[in-house]
Amino acid sequence: MNMLLWTTQVTEEHFPLFGQLKNLGYTSVEVPISEGNAEYYRVMAQKIREAGLSCSTVTAMSVDKDPASPDPVVRAAAEDHLKWVVDMTVELGAHLLVGPLFAAHGYFDNPSTVEEARMNSAKVLKKVAQYAASRGVSLSIEFLNRFEIKLLNCCEDCASYLELINEENVGILYDSHHANIEEKSIEEAFTLYGHLFNHIHFSESNRATLGEGQVDWSSTTKALKGLGYKGGIAIEAFASDVEGFSEVAHVWRNLFSDKIQLCEQSINFAKKITA
Repeated sequence: MNMLLWTTQVTEEHFPLFGQLKNLGYTSVEVPISEGNAEYYRVMAQKIREAGLSCSTVTAMSVDKDPASPDPVVRAAAEDHLKWVVDMTVELGAHLLVGPLFAAHGYFDNPSTVEEARMNSAKVLKKVAQYAASRGVSLSIEFLNRFEIKLLNCCEDCASYLELINEENVGILYDSHHANIEEKSIEEAFTLYGHLFNHIHFSESNRATLGEGQVDWSSTTKALKGLGYKGGIAIEAFASDVEGFSEVAHVWRNLFSDKIQLCEQSINFAKKITA
């Protein structure tokens, strides 16, 4: 379960959620990383392990740390920040860092062409990927829909971008919410690019309880089973009360009454369709 349902920065008040999620049947949590220090994440790692869970990490980029920027100073800041996130991922005992690592979220004013911006970004991510590999961490690049980012909007975009990076520890994060908007055919996306998937987000069209939106789950699960995918699947849902995140995720109202209930219904749905 992605912890962004509750917060962009997991603190002690959220630690009891680990046990609750384990009891619901979750085996892992996805932890957002934006600030903190090594000791902070070591303490969290212990709590995650005590609950019987593993974890992955997720982060997003800001305009002042944009890998796609034409400004080399900004790109250098992005590289430094992503390497720090890799370090904190290691402190958590995780081996996978995911998210739209390639460009600033919600920023559409990059003066470069898309091709130039992708090239700038790939040069940064290649160095980050090499550093991550030295620390036993893989990267999963999440394409976002056209309303959230400009650079990578679908599996085809991501596959071309991975060719620019050309590192074995980098793959595609397939997110059902974004794919529901951008892909012409879910099954074709899996057929052509599924071999590059190293993480998957199950996320509903309305960002709420799985199965209560418009995502084509029939095609998704058929394609998933056809691929024989063995990697991790994180359930991702968002709420309107997460300060600093709800606004950028455009979550203005909740379509559920209780977060834990959402988690329970969503994992039961996910287990049913993937059985």
